[in-house]
Amino acid sequence: MIQDVLTFAGNKCHVPLPSQPEYYPAMKRILIAPLLLLAACASPRDACLQDATKDLRIVQALIADTQATIDRGYAIQTETRTVIYTNFCVGTGLGSDGRFSFCNYPQPVTTKKPVAVDLDAERRKLRSLKAKETELRRESLLAQQRCELKFPAKS
Repeated sequence: MIQDVLTFAGNKCHVPLPSQPEYYPAMKRILIAPLLLLAACASPRDACLQDATKDLRIVQALIADTQATIDRGYAIQTETRTVIYTNFCVGTGLGSDGRFSFCNYPQPVTTKKPVAVDLDAERRKLRSLKAKETELRRESLLAQQRCELKFPAKS
């Protein structure tokens, strides 16, 4: 039995996934199939090249974030909290008789707020990240060359 949950905010109707355990194996197969297809799209060569540059890309993103913090003069802190919303539900639970009841569901809410930072410490961090970037750039080039040798490009 599928639960019908009516959401009155915005005149939308929300129907959650079935809550009966007998539906779980089928749902897992349906959800896993597209993921397997997506994983099969990347060739071993592409996967090797992506892995060779992963650390470099992370450090470059940290450099961009730190530079933006220095340019702004403050950091932006992201905070996620869970808010409980209440809806009217129809026929919830096993053996329901179709009566209205209240249903609570958690919803994550993300907010961003400015935070003061030590700009001198941010500048030191930026210098350190740039030095690490130079080191990782060399390592990444070597790893990419190993990938090219291990998985030659098809002509």
